Amino acid sequence: MRTEYIKKLADMMDCDAMLISPSEELRFFTGFSPMMCERFQALFVKKSGECFYLCNTLYADEVAEGLKHQCPVYHWHDNEGMDKAYEILKNEGLEGKTIGVNSTAQAFNVLDIGKNCGITFANGKPLLEEVRIIKTHEELENMRLSAKVADSAFEKACAMIRPGITEAEVRDVIVGTMAEQGGCNFDCIVASGPNSGYPHYNSFDRVIKEGDCIVLDWGCAINEMMSDLSRTVFVGSISDEQRRIYELVDRAQMTAQNAAREGAFIPDIDKAARDVLDEQGYAHTLVNRVGHGIGYSVHEGPYINQINHRHLERGMCFSIEPGVYLGGRFGMRVENIVCINERGETEVLNKADRSLRILDWYRK
Repeated sequence: MRTEYIKKLADMMDCDAMLISPSEELRFFTGFSPMMCERFQALFVKKSGECFYLCNTLYADEVAEGLKHQCPVYHWHDNEGMDKAYEILKNEGLEGKTIGVNSTAQAFNVLDIGKNCGITFANGKPLLEEVRIIKTHEELENMRLSAKVADSAFEKACAMIRPGITEAEVRDVIVGTMAEQGGCNFDCIVASGPNSGYPHYNSFDRVIKEGDCIVLDWGCAINEMMSDLSRTVFVGSISDEQRRIYELVDRAQMTAQNAAREGAFIPDIDKAARDVLDEQGYAHTLVNRVGHGIGYSVHEGPYINQINHRHLERGMCFSIEPGVYLGGRFGMRVENIVCINERGETEVLNKADRSLRILDWYRK
């Protein structure tokens, strides 16, 4: 267990305890995260810094081993139901208390616990993100490695994209390239043609055609630290409208990226990108935030938007990814991961080519 981070969480806690169900958040604090099913299980961290784990007997031995026997593991059997779990929580002094919950806590379990133990549950996700929002030197080094692995997939993807192949085939090359270099926990979007107009398109069925605009968005984990980047490419040809919008998106990304300095006010970074897009009336098509924090999860603090009223600090890592999305027609996005590094410098982790790329080698 990472006792230094558990202590940091306890010191920052504004509730009586924190409930952390299996997730990357649990792995962050303990180095371990078991399979999760409908049976309730979680690590409880009290404001005092004391911890215990509560799970079904099915998981008890595995959890105890995974936590290296560093905290009590209480368990309840299927034939007992949750009544024993309620008694354990009461014996631990949590009856009637306020407990924060993490991002994967299952509502049906939390509601039953609250009802039977008089516990008030609160959103603990912002606090859990705050504990890890500033990356250590080791974490930054792993993020650099992760970014390098993700970068390496871009040219291989570009070399095989042509009319007649599916989005799934492109995905497989990107994921396979990252896996060859030790990547895991892959994320990948291959959004071609009209699918590129959907920012988080989540299918891979379409056959790529001549003239398509393709948004590629991918990343992986190296030593638990995630990478994430986006590039937009064009198959065989590009229209004047698409060229104009791509150049606008590229400039919006670079403008916001340059605004991301130590001490910068986060809403100003979001605004910098939108102001560029609005020069040609496209800011309204950017339907999401300009960026998100990244580390142990692809999306975590700090969020680069208009409502996050804080300033960038050393150790923060985040994406800058403005886009234009014209639903039913096409969309495009350019994304890099940026960190404020150990020296207070703005460091762009992604090195993959960002120039306008028209893939026409197959016609030669």
